[in-house]
Amino acid sequence: MENNQGKKTKWRFTPLQILEGIEGILVILACYLSWFLKPLRDRWGLTREEAQRKLPGDHIIKKPQSAFTHAVAINAPAAYVWPWVAQMGKDRGGFYSYEALENLMGLGIYNADTIMEQYQHPKKGDIIPFGPNNGYPLAICEEGEAMVIENCDDLDKKTTYNPAEGYPGNFLHLSWLWYIEPIDRDKSRFISRNRLNFRPTFKNRLMFGALGEPVVFAMDRKMCLGIKRRAEHNYRLSKGRFGLLVD
Repeated sequence: MENNQGKKTKWRFTPLQILEGIEGILVILACYLSWFLKPLRDRWGLTREEAQRKLPGDHIIKKPQSAFTHAVAINAPAAYVWPWVAQMGKDRGGFYSYEALENLMGLGIYNADTIMEQYQHPKKGDIIPFGPNNGYPLAICEEGEAMVIENCDDLDKKTTYNPAEGYPGNFLHLSWLWYIEPIDRDKSRFISRNRLNFRPTFKNRLMFGALGEPVVFAMDRKMCLGIKRRAEHNYRLSKGRFGLLVD
């Protein structure tokens, strides 16, 4: 297997990746033990009013059964954040999350620590790979600002479907926004918004609710922080302030 920097690798389980994986497991366990804090986790990094703002892609799923909006303030301009967002995906820049945990699940993710020019101009319709056998199209792509993925899965047939033609018996319909909001010349904010509809069976409520939410929160939070660290690192370098990139 080749990683996204052209080196042969059997995934990456370095001491740092293992330590971060342990951190991820601890975050997940803490979430399971604090189920009553889920409403706060669903708007991590935002006030209630900020989390309720309309953002690109909200029209895809107008009344979601499950949703979260996470955000992180970044001490770097939006132009330093976009390159990391633009190249997200397996065999691209990765997802900047808990790489060891992703690879224990067999996803084969390798997080990039450099900007990859070949992935800097995504467009609507491009497929963003999430694992060895799945990828989802960009429903919206506004360069420098927003990317929205739409996932339409028939959970019984394990195929995709067209939501304009109606939902199959057991369905998953998901939109996932990655949004960059300028604050001032030196600051910006990265926002991750996930909206989800599904057939409300007991199994689906469990998988997309109580069981899945702590894992999704931990991975998405780490992704936000991974993007923040990389963008701030490159901005410091551009201003002659050198430092280590440890994520």
